[in-house]
Amino acid sequence: MFRHLLYFIFCFVINYSFSQTAVFKEDGKWGIKENGNILIKPAYDTIFNFDSTFKVCLACAKIKSANPNKYIKTPSITFNCRYLNKRSEPLIIKQFASDTCSIFSLGKNTVAQYLNGNNYMTVAVKNHKHLVYKDFTQITSKGYDEIHFSSDPEFLVAENKDDGNVLLSGLINKKEEQIIPMVFSHVKVNSRDSLIIACTTGQGANSEDDVFNYKGEKIAAYKKHIELATKDFIVHKIFSPKEYLIVYNIKTKEEKVEYAQEVYLYKGEELLMMNEGHWFLYDMNTHKKSPYDLKHQKK
Repeated sequence: MFRHLLYFIFCFVINYSFSQTAVFKEDGKWGIKENGNILIKPAYDTIFNFDSTFKVCLACAKIKSANPNKYIKTPSITFNCRYLNKRSEPLIIKQFASDTCSIFSLGKNTVAQYLNGNNYMTVAVKNHKHLVYKDFTQITSKGYDEIHFSSDPEFLVAENKDDGNVLLSGLINKKEEQIIPMVFSHVKVNSRDSLIIACTTGQGANSEDDVFNYKGEKIAAYKKHIELATKDFIVHKIFSPKEYLIVYNIKTKEEKVEYAQEVYLYKGEELLMMNEGHWFLYDMNTHKKSPYDLKHQKK
């Protein structure tokens, strides 16, 4: 718990460095001010400043309880927290069973999840996660073991554990309607070509990787692992005995072997690849390669 608290303090310091608001302490309790005006009254044992969007902060009360280990006499300390906006209004999560929750546990990733630079965050209720916009508009009502946006913001990657405690992935829309069932090891989206790639890595020798359209209709299946898919090409990744890529042309059935540890979709029919620390562009039609200066592109 001490290490977790140090991590929270680190996140707080980083956040404070660019924040226009300031935490303050009064009579042993913490609150937040903005330009000398009190936004959050000093009523909390610890508080984490507003995120970079200045929409949400995290205010926590310390709870002491008997240690579950009867041989340890020191009390167990936990924190019950509220997500608050600048009007000091709390986030309230509504669930499908009409239950609501406004008190949240302070977990290992709680602070980092709301301090992200996005306009949304992940919050945990009874060990299940929900997506929420930082104006407190709730995105998901069902709880998931993991939930995050795909590369296409109209779809969410939802993950739940099976009976064997294995995390399985699927795809839902913002209405939480199933597009791809949660039976895959990994799901990703190519928004440029409106394709969904569902992988079965680690699920057995007879498993297949599938390609779906945005309606959830399967349009192709392959025994080899699919790293990337476009409307004209499939990029397979082979892991054993040596790691390499196969660029497969769907129309001509041609296969081309390339060695790279990383590969990403680039522009048009080009791929961005990295092999042994060297980045280059690869044209899937012509098989031509050209150098790529990653440092120059980041500037």
